Amino acid sequence: MPDDDSTPIRVTRRTKLWLGLGGFALLGPAGALAQPAPAAPPLTQGGEGGEGGEGGEGGEAGVDADRAASDPVAFILALDVVAAHYLAGRRAYEAGRNTAAAEMFAHPIAEIYTELEGVFQDRGVPPFQEKMQEASTLALDRAPRGRVAAAVDQVLAALKEAEAKAPGAGPSLTVRARVVGEMLDRAALQHAYALRSQELEPYLDGLGLYLAAEARAKAVAPALEAAGHRAEAKAMREAVRALAPAYPGMNRPARPIAPGPLSAQAARLKLALSDLP
Repeated sequence: MPDDDSTPIRVTRRTKLWLGLGGFALLGPAGALAQPAPAAPPLTQGGEGGEGGEGGEGGEAGVDADRAASDPVAFILALDVVAAHYLAGRRAYEAGRNTAAAEMFAHPIAEIYTELEGVFQDRGVPPFQEKMQEASTLALDRAPRGRVAAAVDQVLAALKEAEAKAPGAGPSLTVRARVVGEMLDRAALQHAYALRSQELEPYLDGLGLYLAAEARAKAVAPALEAAGHRAEAKAMREAVRALAPAYPGMNRPARPIAPGPLSAQAARLKLALSDLP
């Protein structure tokens, strides 16, 4: 399976991947996820700006473990940021970018799962770190696409199971709707950041955020309508449509898309959702 990452970028990605996998040494050619290495520190929270979280800039701002312990929106938002990495990583693997996919799968292990592990334990969420590691290992090993896709499905299923353990109101319609608003806002912010970079990773991060928001909106918007919240459902669909041209797939848009209107559309959605009971 071809992987056209340049050598300098690959070295950087392997370092991140090693950290994300919690101390596995990456030796030799892709596929040699080998013996344990000395313990490595996790990637720091808020390392590149944003709101102090997952270590990325723009829409990659972060997750808040303290809030996630009591706020269902913060809890499910963290799960969706994890899902975003796996949705984008799956797209990357299907396109032959196995190193990029392995990195996407590894990032949320150290940057999100480790930060929230105590919260997950307290909420009775079954551990799923090994499933996350398996997806990244398979991608690095250039396993058949079907095996990687199945590993991604296992992680997504674990995230769905964890969602049911959200604190407070749990995964209520209002909570899930506000998560969509937050994810679309992050996707818009990440688009603005990705415009300033020629690297694939910032765009992939945004693509994942958008794909996760789009997937959740497909279920939430009809539920809002059924509950009589037609204006909110309309605003959600409009925001999803507005961001779609910014994330057409693995390839960036043919022409740059101004980020301002996208952020404004996401902000309008968040405002509309703020009135939900």
